[in-house]
Amino acid sequence: MSETQVLIVGGGISGLSTAWWLAQQGVSVEIWEANERPGGKIKTTTASGYTTEQAAGLLVNFRNEIDRMIQQAGLAKRKRLRDETLNRYVVHQGRLTQVPMLMPALLASPLWSLSAKLRLMTEILIPRSQQQDETVSAFIERRLGREILDTAMDPFVAGTLASDPDLAEARAVLPRLKALEQRYGSLTMGMLVNRILKRRRANKADTFSFTGGMSDLIDALADTPGVTLRCGMRVESVSRVGDAWRIEADRAGVRVRISTPHLVMSAPADAAAELLGPVDKSLGQLLSEIEYAPIAVLHLGFKNSAIKHPLDGTGFLVSRQNNLAFNGNLWMSRLFPERAPSGNTLLTTYLGGARHPHQVDLDDGQLADIALSGLKPLLGIGDTEEYLRVDRHHRGLPLYHGRYQARMEQIESRVKILSGLHLSANYKDGVSIRERIFQGRQLANRIAGTLKSGERYSYGMPPPVLVR
Repeated sequence: MSETQVLIVGGGISGLSTAWWLAQQGVSVEIWEANERPGGKIKTTTASGYTTEQAAGLLVNFRNEIDRMIQQAGLAKRKRLRDETLNRYVVHQGRLTQVPMLMPALLASPLWSLSAKLRLMTEILIPRSQQQDETVSAFIERRLGREILDTAMDPFVAGTLASDPDLAEARAVLPRLKALEQRYGSLTMGMLVNRILKRRRANKADTFSFTGGMSDLIDALADTPGVTLRCGMRVESVSRVGDAWRIEADRAGVRVRISTPHLVMSAPADAAAELLGPVDKSLGQLLSEIEYAPIAVLHLGFKNSAIKHPLDGTGFLVSRQNNLAFNGNLWMSRLFPERAPSGNTLLTTYLGGARHPHQVDLDDGQLADIALSGLKPLLGIGDTEEYLRVDRHHRGLPLYHGRYQARMEQIESRVKILSGLHLSANYKDGVSIRERIFQGRQLANRIAGTLKSGERYSYGMPPPVLVR
């Protein structure tokens, strides 16, 4: 067996994508995953003709690097694109209202008052701010006005990130918008300059899943040549021995030990804190302070005849002004028709998050009651569901709350001291699958560059040994 040069602890999308990019550069990689299957929270389930996603249900991509991975990993033929003509909705004043995606339609939309539209048009006159830890709410209200915050940004942050815009840091959650302000002094000016200079993406942005759901992506990455995946490896200790990292794990009652020059920690923040705390107390403390939002994902199946709404969109998000006790609803079988039996509809509702953290502990029936109390009047549902499934994540998504970027900078400063240690997880640089794959590429390039240059390590890693 060839020697392994990098050990990755955690077989979620961050670890798997980092391993894939390393393997493409000829670096031999080993992944130790605590669970009996890779993928972390990403898992596709098929039952009673319905195909549901335990966590992320699709990939929104505008990076050509991800397109290249999809092609090279043999997934191009399994890619299933979303219909880009579908509408996007939010709940506004108790009913579903389309969200315009282009400026002319935006200015004609009933979502905002005339004063809000005029305020939006004067954004170019608003001076930039140098405040580093500004919240999403403060940033959007300052630049675009309160109505834009309440009707558009609040449901986005709560629905897709499970966060509270009053607490989430704008630099962490909206890095591109903050960068436009800092560079051009205005979001409007930044967008205009980019358009004039034709700074367009190399590939068309699209949204997609796969024939067998998001598990197809996990399976393809897990089968990458040059990557050794070992599941059921519960890491119990991490330590420094000279210039190397020593990791010990339990696998079905057998203790296993390995040494490596490069250790990538892709476990959740709390698990990383527990393992790295004995090595660096400050790093462990910083990681332990990262909060997660609990999330419940409710899947409901109906006969098409039970729903009056045409379901001519992707679904809808909910702002806090509407007092609905869930964060959003995706019309999964409209996005990807094969997700429900012929003549049926699959609706996926997201509950919990920073708004309603207690909901993750409710039983299936209680969650269904909460969702249906809002869905029935909005969609005209006149019959009971014929399919119900709930997926719960007590530590669902990291909350980029407080002075989050300052904390991450402190974490990075501690990691730099610990040569050969790398962190790659969704509490860093974005929670989306797109960003996790992209950040995996960035990290893989840095590690491969170090190995090839011989700056620090030019040797491989022996196979794991049993500890008697």
